[in-house]
Amino acid sequence: SPSVARMDETLAFTRMPEVYAAALRLRDAGADEGAIADELGMEREAVAPLLRVAAAKLDALLAQEDATA
Repeated sequence: SPSVARMDETLAFTRMPEVYAAALRLRDAGADEGAIADELGMEREAVAPLLRVAAAKLDALLAQEDATA
């Protein structure tokens, strides 16, 4: 269900480095790469790779949770 998926995602966010979780939260809230860069104090060019790594970490954490459930 969507609410269970959101709970799993929220829990996974607590298990990843804050910069990755913050970037994903900002993206999910509709922030563009410029806004994410400004908020996190980084170069705009670094945002896309950061988001790719963050999404991979999130997917790995969610898969880990699914495997143990």
